Amino acid sequence: MRISYNWLKKYISVNLSSKKISNILTDIGLSVKSVRKITIGSNREDSILDIDLTPNRSDAMSHYGIARDLYAILTYRGYKTVLSKPIINNYKKDINKYCFKILIEEEKKCRRYSGVALSKIKIDSSPDWLNDQLKSIGIKSINNVIDIKNFVMHELGQPIHIFDMDQIKGEKIIIKNAQNKIDFKSEDNIKRELNEKDLIISDTKNTLSIAGIISSHNSNISIKTKNIFLGSAYFNPVDIRSIGIKHIIKTDDRFLFEKGVDPTQTVYALQRMASLLKEIIKCKISSDIVDLYPNPIFPLKIKLRYKKIMDIIGKNISKEKIKKILSLLEIFILSEDEKSLLVVVPPYRIDVQREIDLIEEILRIYGINQIKKSSKIKIYSIPNFFYKTKEEIQKVIFNQLVNYGFQEIINTPMRNQNSDSFLLNSFFDRESINIINPINKYYNSMRSTLLFGIIDSIKYNYNRGNNNIKFFEFGKIYYRKNHQFLEKTCLSIAVSEIEKKSKKTIENKNDGFFYLKGIIEQVFKRIGIYYYTQTSSIHPIFKENISIRYKNKNLVELGKIKKNISKNIEIFYAEIDWEYFISIVKEKKIIFIPYSKYPTSKRDLSLLIDKKIPFEKVYQLIKKMEKDLIKKIEIYDLYEGKNLPKSKKSYTISFFFESKDETLTDIIINDLMKKIEKFLKNKLGSKIREIS
Repeated sequence: MRISYNWLKKYISVNLSSKKISNILTDIGLSVKSVRKITIGSNREDSILDIDLTPNRSDAMSHYGIARDLYAILTYRGYKTVLSKPIINNYKKDINKYCFKILIEEEKKCRRYSGVALSKIKIDSSPDWLNDQLKSIGIKSINNVIDIKNFVMHELGQPIHIFDMDQIKGEKIIIKNAQNKIDFKSEDNIKRELNEKDLIISDTKNTLSIAGIISSHNSNISIKTKNIFLGSAYFNPVDIRSIGIKHIIKTDDRFLFEKGVDPTQTVYALQRMASLLKEIIKCKISSDIVDLYPNPIFPLKIKLRYKKIMDIIGKNISKEKIKKILSLLEIFILSEDEKSLLVVVPPYRIDVQREIDLIEEILRIYGINQIKKSSKIKIYSIPNFFYKTKEEIQKVIFNQLVNYGFQEIINTPMRNQNSDSFLLNSFFDRESINIINPINKYYNSMRSTLLFGIIDSIKYNYNRGNNNIKFFEFGKIYYRKNHQFLEKTCLSIAVSEIEKKSKKTIENKNDGFFYLKGIIEQVFKRIGIYYYTQTSSIHPIFKENISIRYKNKNLVELGKIKKNISKNIEIFYAEIDWEYFISIVKEKKIIFIPYSKYPTSKRDLSLLIDKKIPFEKVYQLIKKMEKDLIKKIEIYDLYEGKNLPKSKKSYTISFFFESKDETLTDIIINDLMKKIEKFLKNKLGSKIREIS
C-alpha cells in the first residue's frame, strides 16, 4: 500500500523525516518495505512509503488510518503532535430537488446504506492539487468527480459509488439479491450472469451495481451527467469476497469492503465527498442524506485483566501506562477495579476481538524492544533430531501418514504372476522369483512390487462401499537380476477416486496426483530431505508419472495407474525406495541457520513457455542462477487454452527474495527480476506475460 508523506501530514502535525516515520511505523507492526523520493507537479518533492500491511489491519488502509496509529505512538513517546480529522466545509442541503428512498432487503449482507443526491454537476478535469495527490500514489486522473471519489477512498478507507441520478428509475435504491439468471454488463464491458445468491444495488427496473463493487455500464457517469447519486455502505465482508471471487471482480472497492470498513463513517464519508464536490465543482446538494442502519454494529466490550497482561508480556507495565495506551488507540474504559478493566473497542478495529488482541495492542505501542530478557529464562539446546535406526525413521513416517488420514495395510508377499507383472519386470530388466511348491495356485511367485497388492486392497474396499481410500504399506519386494536373488524394502502410498459415470469428465483429474505429490513432499520435509529433483518419465503401469531423484538416483516413482489395470478406479500411486530413503536420512546433519532480520519481498512473474518444458526444469535453472537472494520459488498458476497458442502454456511463478545483510530495495529486486527474465528467455525461449 502506497502512502504519501505530504498527504499524511495533512492529518498529523509532526516535524519528522519520512525515514524516521517509516521506522516508527515498522516498530508498531505497519512494516514499511521502502521509502522513495518522487517529484510531482511544479517540482514539488514527496516521499512515498510502501507499507506491507497485514490483512487484519483494515483500519489502517487509508492515509487517515495510518495517521491515527501514528498519532498514538508519537504521543505515547512524548512528541508534541495533533491529529486532525478531514474537514467538512459548507455541508448543507442547497435545494430539495430529490426525495428518493432506500430499501435494504438483505439486512445480513448490507448492514448499513447511506445516500445523497447532488445536482448541477459539471464533469471536467481535476485541479492540479488533486491530480498531484493521486499521481503520487500511482492513480491516474480520470475526471473531477471520479478523482474526488478516489481521493476520499484513499483518505478515509471508505468506498463511495456514484450513479447518474437521471438513470435511476423511480428515485428508489434497493439492496437485494438478484433474480435467477440476470445478464449484467458492467462498466468494464464484461457480461456476467447473476443469480439469486448475488447481492445487487438496483432501482425499480434495472441493476445498478453488483454489491457496490462494480457498476453497470448504463449507470456510470459520463460527460453528459448533470446529476449524481452518492452511495456509501457497509457490506458483510464474507459476502463481498465470495461475490468478488465468483465473478472475478478486481476493484479497490471490493478490496476494501472484503477487508471490512468502518460502519460508523458511511455518512461522514458522504459529507466529506459532497463538500469537496461543492468546493471544486460549485454543485448543489439536492437532497437530505438518507441513512438506513437497521441492525447497528455496536462496539465490542472486552474484559482486560492486569495479571493476564503480565503473564503474556512478561513485564509489569503500570496501570497508568496501560490506560494511556488504550485511550490513545480510542479504546475507551467503561469501568475498572483493582484487577481488571472493562473496555469498549471501536467498530473500525475489527482485528481486536479478544483479550489477547488488546494485550497485543498494548505491547505494540509500549514497544516490544522494551521487554528485556528475564534472567529466569533457561536456554535449552536444540533437540536431537538425528534418527539412528530404521525403526525410529519408520515410526516417524508411520505417524505422519496416519495423521494425514492414511491407513496401513499388510499384504502377502506371494502373488500370481500375470501379464502386468511380466510387463513391469521386463521394463526394469528383472525376473520374477517363482515358488516351486506353492500352497495355492494363485500365489505362485514372490511379489516384485507392492503395487498390485495395494490395487487389490483398494478394489476389495470399493466393492464393500468404502470409497474414501488412502493406504500405505511398508513391505519387501523380491526379484532376480544378473543371476542374483535380491530383496528390497519399499514404502507404497496410494489414494483413489471413482470416476462417476454420470459425469462426462472429472472436474480435476489431477487432484489426486497433486495431493499425493504434496504428501511425498511433506514426508521429505519432515525428515529433512530438500535438494531433490523431479522429471517426467516413462512407466509401463502409469498413464502420467514423474520420477523424484536424489543425487541423480531414483527415490520415488509417482503416477496415475492406467485404467485397464485399476479397473476404472482412479488410483494415484507412489513407491519409495525405502532403503535408499533410510540411507539419505542417516547421513543428514542438522545445521542451524538463523533467520534473517531483514524482510522478505515477493514478486510474481507470468511466463509463456513451450508445453513440453516441465516446471521442474524452470525451477532448477533459476535455482542455479541466483542462490543467495532467492529464498523460495513457488508455482502460483498453470494455464493452457484460450488466448494462448496450442503449443504454449503459461506459468505464473512467485519469487521470494531475502538478504542476510540488508533490506532489499525495489531497485535491487527489479534488477534481479530483469536478469531472471533475460536468463529464461535465453535458456528456454520464454516470453513474459503481463499479470492482470
